[in-house]
Amino acid sequence: MKIEFYRTVLCPRCLYVSRILKKIVADAPRLELETIEVATNLSRTRQAGITTVPTIRIGNHALTGLILTPQKIRSFIEQHLSDDASGQTRSGY
Repeated sequence: MKIEFYRTVLCPRCLYVSRILKKIVADAPRLELETIEVATNLSRTRQAGITTVPTIRIGNHALTGLILTPQKIRSFIEQHLSDDASGQTRSGY
């Protein structure tokens, strides 16, 4: 599953979320993390409807906020994980 992470290099909250996402992805080989620097990808950011950083996007769903805790991030990712064959939501990675 692909996770898009919209960030800027000057955002301390983005750095924090980046560290959390890297740990999650390292423990879950079926997850793919793509980091998008909004300052150098303005058109892509606009097309995705991103107006705030940090933003985590999976498909058409986005998680954004001033304080994204590890629990909020994990919960958001778990909501979008599904079994390949059955389409049922999984409770873990």
